[in-house]
Amino acid sequence: FFFTYPDRRLIMPLAMTGAPSRFITSSRPLHCSRVLRLMVKAKASSSSRNSGGGGEPEDYHPWGSPPQRDLKKFRRIIAALYLIGGTGHALDFIGKGPFTTMGDATTFAALTPTQQLATVLWATLGPAASLGLTGDKAWGDAALVAVAILDAVGGFSGALGEAGTSAGAAQVAALAAYVYFARRAREDDEKQNNQ
Repeated sequence: FFFTYPDRRLIMPLAMTGAPSRFITSSRPLHCSRVLRLMVKAKASSSSRNSGGGGEPEDYHPWGSPPQRDLKKFRRIIAALYLIGGTGHALDFIGKGPFTTMGDATTFAALTPTQQLATVLWATLGPAASLGLTGDKAWGDAALVAVAILDAVGGFSGALGEAGTSAGAAQVAALAAYVYFARRAREDDEKQNNQ
């Protein structure tokens, strides 16, 4: 992912970091990782100027340790997907969503009671999970787990229709990934606290 200067979207963030003007006015392509390094160096140097000390540690990163960053990235990706999924299932209320377009039902009223319940839960929990996950809230994680369990149980039991098994498998994968990233982040926190 490359940026070419001058690009107003990037000049402003670089100017705010205290990056030298030669980087801001350069016309050569600049890789995102270089921009992040510049931002981190500017943060560390401003911190050392303000505190009078040596600045941030060598391994300082503004978004936390690698396991914390991985969990945050995962939450952001799942938040976007759950917002899309919740919006898609909300379209079932007017007959244009996944359940009404894949099955025999053409209206929300024609769906099975299980599909109606899943539609209502997805239309509410999907955007709620998205909001909670982008804010790193515990209830966002709980909504993610609830949606994953709902889709997995409903999908593998056949209650959600033809595409339920693939939706269930996707949710099992999402839940497994969440457990993995959350466990790594918790272990990293414990390791940091023990030092």
